Formats: sequence, C-alpha cells, structure tokens
Amino acid sequence: MTLTLFSFNGDKNAYKALVAAKYNGVDIELAKNFELGVSNKKPEFLKMSPTGKVPVLKTADGAIFESNAIARYVARITDKGLYGTTALDLGSIEQWIDFCTNEIDAPLLSWVLPLQGVWPYNKAKEDAAKEALKKALTVLNEHLKKNTFLVADRITLADIICVCNLYEGMKSVFDAAFRKPYSCVERYFVTCVNQPEFKAVIGSFELCKAPIKLQKQAKKEQPKKQEKKKKEQPAKAAAPPKEKKPKNPLDELPPSKMMMDAWKRLYSCAPANDFRNVACKRFWEGGAVPKSVNNEQFAGYDPEGFSLWFCDYKYNEENTVNFMVMNKVGGFLQRMEPHRKYCFGVMCILQKDNLFPITGVWLFRGQEIPPNVLAECGDIELYNWTKVDHTDEKVKTRIEDMFCQTDYIDGIDHIDCKVFK
Repeated sequence: MTLTLFSFNGDKNAYKALVAAKYNGVDIELAKNFELGVSNKKPEFLKMSPTGKVPVLKTADGAIFESNAIARYVARITDKGLYGTTALDLGSIEQWIDFCTNEIDAPLLSWVLPLQGVWPYNKAKEDAAKEALKKALTVLNEHLKKNTFLVADRITLADIICVCNLYEGMKSVFDAAFRKPYSCVERYFVTCVNQPEFKAVIGSFELCKAPIKLQKQAKKEQPKKQEKKKKEQPAKAAAPPKEKKPKNPLDELPPSKMMMDAWKRLYSCAPANDFRNVACKRFWEGGAVPKSVNNEQFAGYDPEGFSLWFCDYKYNEENTVNFMVMNKVGGFLQRMEPHRKYCFGVMCILQKDNLFPITGVWLFRGQEIPPNVLAECGDIELYNWTKVDHTDEKVKTRIEDMFCQTDYIDGIDHIDCKVFK
C-alpha cells in the first residue's frame, strides 16, 4: 500500500503521522515539490482537502485530512501498541489527544502564529493564550510528576500528538524562565524527542533560549518628489459615507440573564467524577461555575432567550469507516467556527451493525437555528434538526447523556464525541 503525505517541510502537524509511521513500521512517501500556498490551491489537491489545509494523506482507498485523523489511521494500520492494550488505555489515549489539541495546541497557535506574521497580532489575545497555556501545562505537569508517559509505561499515539503540539512552543517561545514551573513537561518532551523514531523525523532538537519577538516591518523610504507648481484643482466630490457593518440579528434579541460563555466555562470546569450532578443540574437550575476566581454564577437555561436542538445525520448508511466519520464531524465543526459566540454543541458518534451513526445536541441563541448559520454552514443541510421540548423528562435525560458523553446514547454504543464550545 502506497501512502503519500502532502505538506511542507517543518510542519509539526505532519510530524504526527510520520513519527507514528516510524513506530508502526509504515512507509510514508512525502509528496515531491509541494509548495504551500500554491500546491494546496490546485483543483486536484482541493478534491482531497476541500479547505486546502495540510497535511493530507493519500491512500489507495482515498484521502484523509486533519492531522490527528491521519495519525490515528497510521497508528491503526498495524498493532504495535500505539493504542495501548486495554479499553481503558484506548480511552485515556483519546482523552489526552483531545486535551493536547484543545488546551495546548489551540492557545499556542494563538501566541506563536501572530509573532511569525501568519496571523494579525493582538496583545490581549496573546496574553489570554499565555494564561490558557499555563493552566493546561500545569495539568500536564501534575500528571507527569507520577508518569513517564501519558498512558501506561510506553510511548503511545497520545505522546506523539502531545509532543508535536508542544513542538512550536518548545522551539520558539518557551524559554527557560517560562519552562521552569513545568520541569516535568520539559523532561517528558526532551525524553520523547530523543527517541530514535522522533529523531528520524524531527532531527536534533534545541530548546528555546530566547522567545521570538514580533517583527515590525520597516517602512520603505519613499523617494522625494520634485516640487511642482500647484495647479488649481476642481473641488473633489464628497466621499460616500462608509457602509456600516450590519449587526448580527442575534445581538438585537432581548437581553437574557443566561450567558453562553458562563455555560461553556461551567461545562469545561465541572469535575469529571460528578459531572452530571454539577454541569447538567446547574445547566437547568443555575449555580456556581467551578474553579471561578471571581465566584461566577451561571443563571441557568433560559428557554425564552435560547433554544435546544437535536441533530441526526441524514445519510448514516454511508458511515462505514470510523475515521472518515470523524472527519465529517470535524469538518462540520470547523465550518461552525465563525458562529462560536452563539452556539454550543455536542456531537456523538455511535456504533451499530457496522455503521457509525452521528447524532448530537446544540444550544443556540434565539428560538431558531441562527440565520447566519443556515446561510454560511452548508453542513447544516446534511442533518435532520428537531427543536427540543426541555420540559419532557425523557428528552432532558437524553440531553444530559450527550453532555456527559455516556457509554450509550439511545441504547447504542457511544464510541466518540466532539464538543463545540
């Protein structure tokens, strides 16, 4: 089987699959003459990755995009322990993959990419990203005080993805002063990148000594213009007034005591061992947001200002390959990104009779699916949407089961989940 990976040199997201391939004895060929910004805009590439994102893995049976999905595919080609040995190992590996992607990779990119000139720079966003990273690294450091690796006593896919997500930070902005409180994370990272399988892909690695700084482009000196005799110019017509950016209709709705951001913080901070009693109960009734430094209170679900919806994928008979179903859900959530302020969702992937049905629950501002979402996210049409009667106790239980990511949804095995928050 020929596998070809499309990406650019130094892509830490491509490293995930390449390192996994070294551990699993899988041969991956790098696409020749790939040029970011050119090759990924060609029609033949967009057929493999509609968004133009890299990396992309071309297989004999089709293409896979999204770096974590590619790494998962490579890890499962042969069984050499990258997914552990037990069901608990598997769950723990997926747990740490999600954690390192959401809690480390996302804020780290918000810090590093603006400094590299890829994204616009915003000091407030940089500070917020640093604080989010410090919290995540504290969690990781505590775990690594008692563990050499994330799961079990050997390197798994969780470690490969975590190290690759830490890569840019350790290379570009995590200097000695920043790393000092996270000595276990540093030890762990250095241990991993010095394994032969990592070194074969990444090469020798040197930890950051001085953080990169925002580079301000020097203004080009303009040649002096020769003075010309002033000629009387006809009066210029007044410039037309700038069109005001239309307001989002959701911002025009009557105020609600329920704050979406407060609910997302409550959901994120609720203890795992008492999640239903804390997160779900307080979703309906209101209550304190755990771990809040300012004693933040969540007002509880407001059925007048918000609405709940179930969604069910229309074409579940097509969902025969797990990782491809994960790609569908991931792509859907990616296209929902512009509307994050007004939405919260839990998407569940089930398993029944060799199929992987998709179902989910969404919380929207307003009484209907927001018009901007309907207009801008084409994936919406791939699902049947049902507005929820939150007064029905059976319906409330189903919502809570999805919020809690229980082992069974509607009596069907629940094997994976993505949360949009």
